[in-house]
Amino acid sequence: GERLSAKNATLAIGRRIVNREVVGRESPDSPFRAGDAVYAHTTISGHGAGFVEHVWTRGGAEVARHYLPTGDEHAWRSWSRHVLERGEYAVEVFAPNGTRLAYRQFTAF
Repeated sequence: GERLSAKNATLAIGRRIVNREVVGRESPDSPFRAGDAVYAHTTISGHGAGFVEHVWTRGGAEVARHYLPTGDEHAWRSWSRHVLERGEYAVEVFAPNGTRLAYRQFTAF
């Protein structure tokens, strides 16, 4: 794949993982709905070995926290999955040292 710069992180939200990429992202024609299972997919590099955290909140309250292992050498891809209820969601990604790397908000109808 593409070479990622040091300290890089991406976060994408979608309905499926295909070939380690997110597909089925939300759009005006295809909003997320209560009952949908969605994935938060992170690519991370340059943060060393340890655990990346995915923290899911709905209406400001934590609903899930996933600890995803990461390593030193190259880009790591990992993801967490959550079944949505109606509401305002956010997903935050935290580095092993606690730094917030990425943030996405979306609504489930």
